[in-house]
Amino acid sequence: MPPRPPQFPLLLVLAFGFARAAVPAPDLVFAAGSDWEVVSSGHQFAEGMAWDADGHLYFTDVPRGQLFRVDRATGAKTLVDAATGRANGIAFGPDGRLYGCASGDRCIYAWDPGTWRKTKVTEGTQSNDLVILRDGTIFYTEPGTMLVWRLAPRTFDREVAAKLPWSPNGIGTSPDQRTLLVAEFNGDTIHGFPLEPGNRVAGPARPAYKVAVPADGQGKLDGLMTLPDGRLLIGTALGLQIVPPGSAPGGAGRLVIVPAPQGRPRNNYVRVSPDGAWLYEAHALDLLRRRLRPEFARP
Repeated sequence: MPPRPPQFPLLLVLAFGFARAAVPAPDLVFAAGSDWEVVSSGHQFAEGMAWDADGHLYFTDVPRGQLFRVDRATGAKTLVDAATGRANGIAFGPDGRLYGCASGDRCIYAWDPGTWRKTKVTEGTQSNDLVILRDGTIFYTEPGTMLVWRLAPRTFDREVAAKLPWSPNGIGTSPDQRTLLVAEFNGDTIHGFPLEPGNRVAGPARPAYKVAVPADGQGKLDGLMTLPDGRLLIGTALGLQIVPPGSAPGGAGRLVIVPAPQGRPRNNYVRVSPDGAWLYEAHALDLLRRRLRPEFARP
């Protein structure tokens, strides 16, 4: 007969189990005691976010064709354009203008923050999201044609940067801007395209990041950004995903998923404020923020 395992008093077992359950795991993302705050609500589909040099936040409501400004100090919201042409992704360029993907008007607009007059810098395509490099080069996605376009600095001359066998959506770059990152909307992959000097695509893509997807495999990969240490933040069907460098095949790291709070729809856009203090998320009907751990966004 094999030896009997040691017997522990029931009270000791219960006490040990209770002690383990009573100690919560530390939050790796959010500051202690923080909770979600509503920045703006009552939207049809809140989307792209960008900050100006003074720290004021801008975002869009795509179906309503609206562009809003949120004051850094007071949180007051101002409608700065009520006819954006269904502007979606937005970003400030090195010239100080705010650029946006106006799919309804089939153009890219540039707004002058001094007057809020807008100018078409290119037209004829249905853009979705864009990224602007330090030299002013613009890349943007056109999901319907499965293309990524490039606009040259200053002249805005347009050329196809990449033809894809899948529908692109969110777009960004690596921290050093040597890799263009494009999200495969209905998949689980963010593809990385090498950029040569002059910021043109220099070769085929490779899987740069992998995310988790629901059972139907539809990741709904949308607005994204990278942190200085190479981590990727992206809005997905499962909520915010924080993806470490090397998450593509052969890599290693811990994937963190932050579900959409209180049953909200998928996270469709995510940004960290310029001071690294706040995480902002767009969930169609509203825009939320939550305070981050002080060290979260540091390299």
